[in-house]
Amino acid sequence: MLVDYHRILIQLTIVLLLAIATSLLKRFNRGLLIRRYCRYGWVLVLWGMSIVNLGPYWFAYPVALWMLLALVLIFIQLLHNHEFIYRRYWPVFWHWSLLYAVVVFIVSLFSGKLPLV
Repeated sequence: MLVDYHRILIQLTIVLLLAIATSLLKRFNRGLLIRRYCRYGWVLVLWGMSIVNLGPYWFAYPVALWMLLALVLIFIQLLHNHEFIYRRYWPVFWHWSLLYAVVVFIVSLFSGKLPLV
């Protein structure tokens, strides 16, 4: 299976439209809550498009690494604070999830040569 350039163009258009919508929301509403929800939305949209690109079989690997990232963040917080504070964990987790989702999405755009299982 080759790389589908039409799908890549459509997904990059979706990302561009989401970036414009996010910037408009942040401009009109400067609250911290809207920034959190925008981050959640970005992560969910990027994961959704990564599922489409990778398929259900290959998508299990990034999700497993995402869970490992969550456990590592918990372990770091336990070492640093000697306790797990959910309120401090949650924003850090979603920030790193967004960075990880961007990387997975970019890699998944060019994953058309992965073998079908």
